Amino acid sequence: MAQSLVKPSVSKSKAIKVAVKYSLSYVRVSTKDQLDGSGIKRQEKAYQDWLKKNNDYENLDEFKDLGLSGRGKNSKAGALNKIIEKAEKGEIPFGTCLVVESMSRLSREIPKNSLELLLRIFNSGLTIAFTEYGGKVFDGKGNDPAWFQLLGGMMQASIEWQTKQERIVGSFDAVQENLENGKLDHFKGREKGTKHGLYPFWLNFDEKRKQFIVLEEEAEIVRKIFTMAETMGVKKIERTLKDQGIKNPIGFKTEWFTRNVIRHCILENRVVLGEKVFRGKTYFGIYPAIITPEQFNLVQKAKQARVTNTVPQSAHHKVVNLFQGSIFCGHCGGRIEVVGVKRLVCKEFNVKNSPKIEVEYFSLHCSVGRNQTSNICSVTNAATYKQLHNGIDNELAILEKIQNFRWAEFFTDEKHENDIQVEKDKRTRYLNERNKVSNQIEKYKTAEEQYFEQGEILPQNLREKKNQAIEKYDELTEKYNRANLDIQNLKRKKTGKSLEDDIKKRVKNFINKGRFDVQERFKFNSWLKEMGMAIQVDIYKQKQTRKTPHKNYAFHVGIGMFDFITGKYRGLDQSIEDLVALGVDKKQVLESEEKRLEDYKKMSLEEGYDVRFPRGKK
Repeated sequence: MAQSLVKPSVSKSKAIKVAVKYSLSYVRVSTKDQLDGSGIKRQEKAYQDWLKKNNDYENLDEFKDLGLSGRGKNSKAGALNKIIEKAEKGEIPFGTCLVVESMSRLSREIPKNSLELLLRIFNSGLTIAFTEYGGKVFDGKGNDPAWFQLLGGMMQASIEWQTKQERIVGSFDAVQENLENGKLDHFKGREKGTKHGLYPFWLNFDEKRKQFIVLEEEAEIVRKIFTMAETMGVKKIERTLKDQGIKNPIGFKTEWFTRNVIRHCILENRVVLGEKVFRGKTYFGIYPAIITPEQFNLVQKAKQARVTNTVPQSAHHKVVNLFQGSIFCGHCGGRIEVVGVKRLVCKEFNVKNSPKIEVEYFSLHCSVGRNQTSNICSVTNAATYKQLHNGIDNELAILEKIQNFRWAEFFTDEKHENDIQVEKDKRTRYLNERNKVSNQIEKYKTAEEQYFEQGEILPQNLREKKNQAIEKYDELTEKYNRANLDIQNLKRKKTGKSLEDDIKKRVKNFINKGRFDVQERFKFNSWLKEMGMAIQVDIYKQKQTRKTPHKNYAFHVGIGMFDFITGKYRGLDQSIEDLVALGVDKKQVLESEEKRLEDYKKMSLEEGYDVRFPRGKK
């Protein structure tokens, strides 16, 4: 028992030696629900009530294990272990009483382990009191009947834990059975005002209809993050979302999106594709998909490319290829890449002994020809992109071509936004249906394996059902791909003169204010893709020489033609100019353009290749 010297107010003549007894509180909750609920408050109140009844004790300290299991973690690494270690080292006065709500708060281990823990507490010099058992102070000495109560409490705490685990396992078994059968009965709708739950924050569950509902406002944030991830790293996305005032809808720990949330909960989370992983198995079509597999895979490749990218970056880490994803080779239709190198050159051209300076050369290469794939593209040399020391800035030249192009002649379809949305809805519907069929195919395969393992003959109807499901899957894949191509082509059609003015204004502002700002370059690159613009680079085989300097390249901008079947770039659309040159009225040409494209598309799908181009053309 701790001793302390105090001076009673009734006497100033002599210090009287009186005994002061200390107590400390131990609180434990194991789940997040208890963290938010009344578990902590209930235990704290029980301790305060105990102090009132035992007013000869003085509170020494309070310890808490929050979100920690009572199956040994708290006594080995938590606050409880810290209490015992302090007592063993003599840092806590001998005889201090450890006050706990119940044995289940102290330990849920098997009785043998709980008994060893209790003996360790007593051997450290502590006593113990359980408020649920009347709050009597127990020191473990003698033949105190309290031993029977404590042993009973140990048994009860362990049995409660085991029962709870069995109940959890049983509920997990029920969930797995539901998922195997495509049922969603175990899901519940969100309580009003909550965003966290057993499914993503962009979904809610309709318990009456037994189906998920996409929360469009939240889903649009996810789509925006994926779009940014095509050209931005996670750090830039985090900063951009904050700059735009876009907050984390869940808001559990922070109101803003963190890099971990963006990376792990969104960009790498296949739940956006409608998949759910449970007990190590993937189930398809459980959730509505909000991102296409193509965009998901594109983002993963872009992330990997940013990690392994070996292309030299400029000193200010700008987006080197401003037109990435919109610039193509005029010979083969392949992607045009920007490659940068540093070289030492004479500061003054053709001056003997001129001092050397380091400069950067940026060149445009066809990704196919550069890899020496000569049977597809013979363009192995490059075009100049930037040589600022020589006054060459072809990035600016391309921007000026975009600014001055006759966009009003091409952007003719006034209802294009509705058309695009219709195709997007169709694509999402096909994707969700395909995910469900994929889940059914996996069930048939599992059933087949079980028959094989048991040495039984595979039923004919099972094989037939699986084949029918595979055919259905292929059919939905074809519809999905067609919808994708429809969207790509529709995005390349906008509305007339007003949009042309907007484009010119957008490009002009970018040239004057945003071209050297990394965030603005990212945004401009994304905008080019959204608009469906194409830049074609014709690189000629002649090479520039010092004696006879000349350009070996030409740039063209306009609306790209993309293969109806493969989606590959096929060249700039010259059909309007060609028909006008033949004497056809331009207005008539524009009015018939949509109908002509529909006819070409229908014929192409029937033939299995794009009929606008000869079969042999690459």
